Amino acid sequence: MLRTFLVATVLATSAAGLASATMQTDIDAARLQAEAGDFNAAFDYGYALTFPESGDADYEIGRYWLVQAADNGIAEADHVLGLVYRDGIGVDADLDRARAFFETSWSRNYAPAGFNLAELLIFDYESDAASGVAILRRLAEGDNGVDAQLMLADALFFGPDTIRDDSAAIAAAEAAIARDPAALQANYILGIAAMEGLGRTADPAAAIALWRAAADTGDTLSLGALAQAYTDGDGVTADPVEALALWQTAAALGDFTAAEAAAELEDQLNAGQQQQAETRAQARLAQLP
Repeated sequence: MLRTFLVATVLATSAAGLASATMQTDIDAARLQAEAGDFNAAFDYGYALTFPESGDADYEIGRYWLVQAADNGIAEADHVLGLVYRDGIGVDADLDRARAFFETSWSRNYAPAGFNLAELLIFDYESDAASGVAILRRLAEGDNGVDAQLMLADALFFGPDTIRDDSAAIAAAEAAIARDPAALQANYILGIAAMEGLGRTADPAAAIALWRAAADTGDTLSLGALAQAYTDGDGVTADPVEALALWQTAAALGDFTAAEAAAELEDQLNAGQQQQAETRAQARLAQLP
């Protein structure tokens, strides 16, 4: 659930400073500084070649300079190399090498690497999933606590059986909300708990309220949960038009599963109902923050 968000955030923030108007000048300056032994500049140069704002990437030379920076203590370089090998950016994907880079970066207390290492351990190295949970618990104690609690809730609720713990997942989601009331992604799990009566009396109306609050901020998982509720008539009166509108909203926000569900439901409705759903979806999208 969080991989796309976290990686996108990391890649967006790592490129800060390479403004397009002076991009070539900055790259040339970084190259000269890197060649003179400045390993922070080596990272900047390697990153700019690997993720250029325009033109073609030079993965081989970019990776060379990222390695130079990593070998000389630049934790962010280890992290980016972990992303390169995890996602196969200019190389064949290699999870073992990605893990090693993430581990080195995390050992230098670089928080984004901790998140990506935890995700890798939980979902790709099931026997080490508990170690991933331990990393998230450590991150939850620091400045990244809300994001760590959200990811921890997701891992404990949907992760492998070796770490599944519904009660702990719910507690993590509640902790995220307690630290930041705007962290409404937690409502998806809390809504499931309310709908299914996990650790509490089942309360479908409360589940709908939780999902609706998060859906109003554009949380696609909560939009999907609401859509399913309107499809099945769980906690609300069944309304296939509203269900389609919710699926379409989530699809417009980039949720591929929602797009598939919308296409399947659309085939079951007449043209008038399809138009109503599209109108509702457009209105909902226009109201998102």
